[in-house]
Amino acid sequence: MQRLAAVNSKTASGDICAQSVKARLCLSLTRRTVAKVCPPEQENDSQATFADVLKKLEAEGKIRLPKRPLRKFRAVPSRAKPASQMIIEDRR
Repeated sequence: MQRLAAVNSKTASGDICAQSVKARLCLSLTRRTVAKVCPPEQENDSQATFADVLKKLEAEGKIRLPKRPLRKFRAVPSRAKPASQMIIEDRR
């Protein structure tokens, strides 16, 4: 188990995630425990596909899946300059 100060938890977030993937427990502390990062519980469906997870979330009422395929997105052409160019000119 790794213990680290809450102040350092933001800068060490990548390490914390890597440790939790390796099935290790991490505690974030001030004077008392603020957060506990632990690996997810392994269920029987450890090989669940992305579609299975989406269906499970829809059954729980957390998301809504589209009933029909979405239309193809068509970008609208712009006659103005790119926003990045306008910002560069504004900073001059």
